[in-house]
Amino acid sequence: MDSEDQSTSAAKSRVSIACLPCRNRHVRCDAQQPVCVRCSSDGRKCEYVKSRRGGLSRARLAECRRARSNRNGAAVITGSPSEETSPESRSPGGGMGHEEQHQHQHQHQSSSGEFPPLAFPPGCSSSRSAESETSGREEDTYGTPNSITDVQFSSVAGDFLVKAYYKHFHKCHPCVLPQHNLQQYHESAPGQQGSLALLIAVMRYIGSLYSCPELTPQLQEKVVEGLQAAKQLAPDPFLVQFHLLYSIALYWSAEKIRARDEIDTAIQLALNLGMNRRRFAGEHGRGDAVLQESFRRVWWQLYCIDAYYAAIKRLPTFPLCEVDSDTELPCEEDEYELGSIPTPKSLEDFDTREFGPENQSFSSFAYLIGATRSIALVLSAGAPDASNWLSPRTIAEVDAIIDGWFLLLPKSKREVLKENNVVDELMFQAQMAVHANLIALHRPFSRLPVNPLEGISSCLAEPPRRLPVKDSETAHTQRCLQSIEAQLQLLVLPVQPLFRSPFTICMTAASTHALLAAIKALFSGRQLAVARHQLRLVVGYIKTLAKVWRQGGRNLEEIQSIAKEVLSRKNEFTHTQHLQRRPERESAQELLPPPAGGIGNEHEQGGGGGVEGLDGGCWSINPPALPIQGGTPDYSLSAFWNMTTNDLQQPDIPVWFSSY
Repeated sequence: MDSEDQSTSAAKSRVSIACLPCRNRHVRCDAQQPVCVRCSSDGRKCEYVKSRRGGLSRARLAECRRARSNRNGAAVITGSPSEETSPESRSPGGGMGHEEQHQHQHQHQSSSGEFPPLAFPPGCSSSRSAESETSGREEDTYGTPNSITDVQFSSVAGDFLVKAYYKHFHKCHPCVLPQHNLQQYHESAPGQQGSLALLIAVMRYIGSLYSCPELTPQLQEKVVEGLQAAKQLAPDPFLVQFHLLYSIALYWSAEKIRARDEIDTAIQLALNLGMNRRRFAGEHGRGDAVLQESFRRVWWQLYCIDAYYAAIKRLPTFPLCEVDSDTELPCEEDEYELGSIPTPKSLEDFDTREFGPENQSFSSFAYLIGATRSIALVLSAGAPDASNWLSPRTIAEVDAIIDGWFLLLPKSKREVLKENNVVDELMFQAQMAVHANLIALHRPFSRLPVNPLEGISSCLAEPPRRLPVKDSETAHTQRCLQSIEAQLQLLVLPVQPLFRSPFTICMTAASTHALLAAIKALFSGRQLAVARHQLRLVVGYIKTLAKVWRQGGRNLEEIQSIAKEVLSRKNEFTHTQHLQRRPERESAQELLPPPAGGIGNEHEQGGGGGVEGLDGGCWSINPPALPIQGGTPDYSLSAFWNMTTNDLQQPDIPVWFSSY
């Protein structure tokens, strides 16, 4: 009898929906669709024989039977989704044995570098991601796991929480070993299972925030238990990773004091181990180039996160700011994932890149480090109310630091969006951070008023006093508007916000508050209407990340409270009235900065984000001249986007937004 026409009793003893490659090879198939685990692991094309009958397919019928069985309390949840959904595992005598269940089944990434869609066990789904909201998937059909004791975690490669970590979080903070390397090292280094087990525990905890929030509290309890065990372990780089990742998760889960404690512990461990020295990776990397690269990344990720914490509150320094380091720079992300690690470049090479050859380039991680070091110099200039900020020379120095970073970006790094709609997450993060700090620097001197209610924001420092710099208010206003525009262009890139670093919440908040001020003090008519749509964009971005990160929800509430206060009142004065109240009124043309040679016409040519250099290009470091409307400068963002009064089309809706 043909396997497609087996009786029900025969179907109970063996799988009748095995894919064709597994049938031809006479090996067991888990019948996972659209691709079974074996074909995924072997890189084979997985195909199934189409049913000759109408109605439900056998796979769908089996799924319905499992759902009915689970509702009756017969569900068994496993760490590997393919093991749970396999009809084989439920047949008497036909399921896989214990050893076979824990067999390493590494799933390769696709050619585009993206992880395949995740399959989640009962009660756990990508319910917070945009794609699940439109998929029509019945997420709660299988019920909800009562505790993590219901979940049998198998290998790292088959752990659905670890997969969620790599899919959503790893690309933003890529210091942990690539997934297949972590699995191999976990199996081959029994002497370090303690620290590795702690690292994997915090990765599962972070993964649960995205995929299975029902398990998050219990997974965090496991992490807390691991903290006690960590005190008995010998320090190693995996412990540094553990404390670093846990600090990030705690901060964005609104536990900031504990987050500071964790990163301080990570910093102390790293310094005691000597991870800030070039020789550390070679001496402790066991001759494994990927492991050595991971150790370098841990140090620099620790440096960046420490700087982020300081930048949020405009602190003039941070613990790692003054630490001397000669640790070599990370390589490109695709080289790291493939294990093809080139000879690392030094920090000295990066700091002298302006004298290097034209074709010299560094990794995206290296440019993120460069941006973070530039921000550290900006922070060292002092708080917005400090007396040295009143000096035009100090402001010019800070501008030179940041503009120098932009102007030396090679062509391959200027465009954040790559082929196949792949976004360079580290360059995205770097540019968002730089523009957030430019806004924080220039806004106190601009015509964008600071509402006292902004003091409630946990993403901003205390509101500065209005500084009496009258000769350059227009230039400072232009710089703020230009950075707002640049951030908006980054936010509409075709990647869902859930794949972004949670730190971009505070980076975006800087432009949100500045945009609110512009709506109140500068914009009117159509300019005001467009700006309100832009405000909805940034609020929607933060709202999406807030579904995962509790602190993001608080930031959103702060922004909403401030926005209601700002937008509920009628503007106290129009822009023209503001000019009339100036002690010494200049003409509209005198308000404009002198044009820079070769720069300033980029937006008229339809350029996008990025810096093409002194010969012109996507957008300029020196602000373009503001168009004149009725004798006064046009401060609207439409001036930068070349949006005329006859162009009534709404700005492009971001691709990720279309999935909601």
